[in-house]
Amino acid sequence: MNAPVQQRWPRPADERWGDRLRLRLAVEHGVPAPVAEEAVAEARLACWESGRPAEELFGAADEHAAEVARERVPVERRAAVDLDGTSPRDRWATLLLGAGSGGLVGGVSLLVAQGWTTAVTPAGLAVLAATAVGLAGAAWGVLERRAGRLGRGWAWIAAGAAGLVACVAAADALRDRPALGELPVPLVLLVSLALVVAGAKLPQRPATLDAGAAGDPDEWFARLAGLLRGRYHLSRADARARVEEARGYWRDSGSAHPGDEFGTPEVHALHLVEDSPEPRRRRVRLQAWSCTALAALCAATAVRTALEEGFGGELLWRAAVVAVVTCLAVGAWRRSAPQRDQDLA
Repeated sequence: MNAPVQQRWPRPADERWGDRLRLRLAVEHGVPAPVAEEAVAEARLACWESGRPAEELFGAADEHAAEVARERVPVERRAAVDLDGTSPRDRWATLLLGAGSGGLVGGVSLLVAQGWTTAVTPAGLAVLAATAVGLAGAAWGVLERRAGRLGRGWAWIAAGAAGLVACVAAADALRDRPALGELPVPLVLLVSLALVVAGAKLPQRPATLDAGAAGDPDEWFARLAGLLRGRYHLSRADARARVEEARGYWRDSGSAHPGDEFGTPEVHALHLVEDSPEPRRRRVRLQAWSCTALAALCAATAVRTALEEGFGGELLWRAAVVAVVTCLAVGAWRRSAPQRDQDLA
């Protein structure tokens, strides 16, 4: 079989399967690009040699991606990241990408609503600071929570919320101050795009386990519970039951430390949930609730705009935002249904 043929898939459906396999390996499992490309190439070659479809040979792309990750990525590396393949080391990349994406959306909104320039006011700068502080606190808090440090995660979220409230209060106090000047909206888009590029290009070090994260047995089991709840989204009752089961097994084993029996809390937490669809289903359900709340907030803003200003350009783009967020919420709710495990993103 010549090289050009080997670079193609036998069927369009197989090519779509291979693209999804590559995507899931990179996004969900954090598999290094060379390993992912090797797995895709092996699947493509198997399809040519057998004459059978990829899904018939390997099953659903998502399931095969999980199998490839288990077989080819060390368990310590898989256990060091959350369900999105991130860890607290990625906080700056997360912040830059979030700020840049939000800036692009805001810039497009300003372009539609106000044209090529917008007034820069002290109140507007305070709102910008509120957004940055709230975003940073939320990003830091979520990453700490997913790392199993629930208390630290809530502390970051609370700090972000407090900063948000303070900046909003400052914005309200400054709302009557005159504008400081005019800002070109294309400049906002360029800066936001630069933030996205910087976040994507930020050097990423592979996440590693913290060997000293859990010293005595109580700390080890507390970290295990934090990981089950914060990273894998188990309920408090489910996490407690699994921790108590592990504690009982450790006591019966007679080993001096639970780490001698189970390894690190991260590795054991991964072993407990690796074959279960519940963590990803619960994560999608959380995303569904978040999108639903955001859709309700956007809808309330659109209704207020309609009552105060009537039909116009601002109402149109607010209605478009409501439609997009509502579609995201509906999609998340559908993916969170038990019978749709194979479609979880």
